[in-house]
Amino acid sequence: MASEKNEAIFKRWVPDWLVLLAIFLFLLPIASVLGIYLAGTTSAATYYAIDSTDVRYSVVVFYLAIASAFPLEKSFFNFFSSKSYLIGASIIFVCINLILYYTNSFAVLLILRFVGGALSLSFIGITFSLIFRQFHAQRSRVLGYATLYSCLFVTAPLAQILDANIFTHYDFNTIFLVKIYMVLPGLLLFLFLLKSNVDLRPEGKLPFKNVDWQSFVIYSSALLLIAYVLLYGQYYHWFKSLRITFCMIGFVFLLLMFVLRQLKLETPYISLKIFKARNFRIGMVLLFVFYLAKGDTSVLYGFFRNSVHLDSYHQGYVMLINGFGIVLGAFLSARFILAGRKIRLIWLTGFGALLFYHLLSLNVLGNQAEMSTLLLPLFLQGFGNGVLIVSIVIFYATSVKPEIGFSASVTGVAFRFFSFTASMALVAFMGLHQQKIHQQSFAANITADNPVAMQEISKYSSALQQEGKLVESNKAAKALLNKEVGKQANLMFARDYFIYMSIFIGLVMLAIAVIPHFHYKIRKIGAKLIPV
Repeated sequence: MASEKNEAIFKRWVPDWLVLLAIFLFLLPIASVLGIYLAGTTSAATYYAIDSTDVRYSVVVFYLAIASAFPLEKSFFNFFSSKSYLIGASIIFVCINLILYYTNSFAVLLILRFVGGALSLSFIGITFSLIFRQFHAQRSRVLGYATLYSCLFVTAPLAQILDANIFTHYDFNTIFLVKIYMVLPGLLLFLFLLKSNVDLRPEGKLPFKNVDWQSFVIYSSALLLIAYVLLYGQYYHWFKSLRITFCMIGFVFLLLMFVLRQLKLETPYISLKIFKARNFRIGMVLLFVFYLAKGDTSVLYGFFRNSVHLDSYHQGYVMLINGFGIVLGAFLSARFILAGRKIRLIWLTGFGALLFYHLLSLNVLGNQAEMSTLLLPLFLQGFGNGVLIVSIVIFYATSVKPEIGFSASVTGVAFRFFSFTASMALVAFMGLHQQKIHQQSFAANITADNPVAMQEISKYSSALQQEGKLVESNKAAKALLNKEVGKQANLMFARDYFIYMSIFIGLVMLAIAVIPHFHYKIRKIGAKLIPV
């Protein structure tokens, strides 16, 4: 039988465990859509005739749609009845993925990824409200945040396993059919369990008027431009390109226009008063630092692929230990917060885990590395992620007055988008820069008077001749040597990046330890936390 907190929404006979199962079945597929084809970057690039940067941009477009459309979606949510809204959003979701299944246009992909990102808020808002309802006591809502971010972060390895299975046995566009099939079980279970007249709107029905479309267009356009600059800047040689220059000018102009508009509006799209709170500003800085510190997972993926020779399928299974660390870290962070531990100690614990992850990884990054030696570093990385995301979000979400708490949460989503994109751009920039340096260094030593280089070429040539490839064996041997040089340059880049990031995290921990005491206490936390 449904408990008191659920009986107003679900049918009387529905037990709480079935409610939690329905929430999980519905949230997990939606959360995994964010980067659902990242494990098949090559397949996506081939299908749409694009390169890997375009694929990453299409992933980021989904994220920035969530960041920019949150205040807009609130108007839709408060106007339509909850059950009808859920059904309508599901129908549009199915239509979007059917269109993507039958087309291979990259332009259509970008447009529908943006629409899909905004649409995902319809599902996310409802499920998040239900998650927070399960933890109805004020202080226990912290556990809602732990549950929420555990589900969001842990979907990455699960989505990667799914992607790899699909791309191994089917064409790329099959992923869009799978997305439809994934969302149907949770949706149908929800519709069956919910009461017919259920209403999840906390303020009741509000008239659909005064929707600030202008702010949405300006805000989303600015985010699209800055994402383009960050991801394509290196591709077009940054500001040597008029394209990147104009995009940056456009971003600055739109951002200023958005800020001025918010200052003039009586009911702003996003209240800028949130930046008056000192702890909110600190939270945004920490959020940016955190995403930079965790953003080198792609570097590790390159190591898996080039040195350990793991395909995407097996990478996903290895990363499950990372997911376990996330869940443990998120709930321990929530427990520490509820126990009244100093927020500074919680952050030092999280960043300390990330620091040990980088230092331990440095000891095993090599040609003869075994996957078993990376399990502990991967667990520590997940643990640090779980501890930091929950503690940082709760810190900035409770640092402002309740009446502008929604703006704080929405701005936090935007900063997560920006930090996520910036970390991708930093890894790409460092990868090209450092690999170029190491390749030039290796190439300078591959000369006719270098006995080691000549010995390697001779070894490759002999191996080719034994296989019967006598023609151009010397040329082919040099090509194999160049390939090995590229592999070593990639490995050296990974080590360089982990060293730099270790120093960076160490400085962050030092700053956290020596800055003045954070005047932070949990007071009436249930009234301040907004479920995003």
